[in-house]
Amino acid sequence: MSVTSGAGDSLLGENVRRLLRQVFGDQAVSPSAVATPSTPFPRRSNGLREFWRGIESDPGSGILDLGSTSQANLSFITGLGYKLYTEDLFRALLRIPIADKSQAGLSEEDRFFRENLNYSDGQFSGILCWDLLDFLAEPLVKPLVECLYYFLQPGGNLLTFFHTGTPGQDVPVCQYRIRSSDTLEVSGRGSNKLRRHFNNRAIENLFRKFSSVKFYLSRDSLREVVIVR
Repeated sequence: MSVTSGAGDSLLGENVRRLLRQVFGDQAVSPSAVATPSTPFPRRSNGLREFWRGIESDPGSGILDLGSTSQANLSFITGLGYKLYTEDLFRALLRIPIADKSQAGLSEEDRFFRENLNYSDGQFSGILCWDLLDFLAEPLVKPLVECLYYFLQPGGNLLTFFHTGTPGQDVPVCQYRIRSSDTLEVSGRGSNKLRRHFNNRAIENLFRKFSSVKFYLSRDSLREVVIVR
């Protein structure tokens, strides 16, 4: 598995801080003050740009979006010639809360994936996981990654985000709408507690079956990662 690092920037944090300065003055704005933006903000995403670069030669295949349903994503992805499949797994998690391994047997894990993910081997050339893994209960993290590996075509791309906060910290739950190949519109869906902190080594280990993991740094609290099967 190869691991490379990139650099990126983000408009989201600065736009929110600018708005809060207009309201509260030029005092320092803490990260918690921008946790749940109430209005959409543009966010530059080098990870998204790399995601499309890796699959642009294979139109007509499937893209799996694990975030909330978005007309913007539907229009953009189908406009490129791909078939879009959506599964709002965060909403599904709210319906099936699983706290930890001691409370979640294999039957519950199997039921979760059987009810929410029913796809075939190599069905997708790309998967948009967004920041789902940060909110997933521990017993479901590795099984989900196994499913995503199975669903991706060899050489297919997976895009995921990781928050840089501490476990138990309230972080925003966002909807990510695609505006262009390297720009997202981000809007808040509330907040939730961060289940765990993934450092780079933990992310590499989580996706060790995949062929490569690329990190893209940003100016806000998200790390973007593009994983290639």
